[in-house]
Amino acid sequence: MTRRLKHLRDIVVALAILALALLIIAKLENAQALRFTGPLIAIDGDTLAVAGERLRIEGIDAPELGQICERGDGSTYACGEEARRTLRALASDGAWECSGTRRDRYQRLLVACKQGLDDLGERLVAAGAAVADGRYLVAEGKARAAGEGIWAGRFERPSDWRRLRQVEEAELAGWVQALLPRWISNWFEGMRE
Repeated sequence: MTRRLKHLRDIVVALAILALALLIIAKLENAQALRFTGPLIAIDGDTLAVAGERLRIEGIDAPELGQICERGDGSTYACGEEARRTLRALASDGAWECSGTRRDRYQRLLVACKQGLDDLGERLVAAGAAVADGRYLVAEGKARAAGEGIWAGRFERPSDWRRLRQVEEAELAGWVQALLPRWISNWFEGMRE
């Protein structure tokens, strides 16, 4: 055998071993995935509860419960509540199996929920009840073009809405922390007089 053929054979064998190792890792990870079925309860537009566990649908971001959006005619509506209603309707629509291996910073299990070939996250994005967050970009493009749900009017992306509320809460907390010592010291001085 020529040297070149031996080298090529070694590369093919190495790639086959690598592919086999990756398949084994994927199988082990899939075996470790937590799986949930049964009655799913919609907490908000992208979070479910089942059997005492909170599940966050991975790849989407739905408006928050307190979020208000604008319709095409200029009227406003509670789009966060609407997102929860949409998730509730879809989740009660059949036997979804949700599975995941990782958790977010709030300790919710990050899941994909499937019913056959149907994907719950994709259906929420396609209905305009959530925006794509790393997945489902095609479904978001179609929902946007069709003017579905939140795409029928104007809205703040849920991540921007949360960030703005965190800044407002931090500013309020900063004012309280800055003024509280002054109020307390004035109160104590008033007590001494």
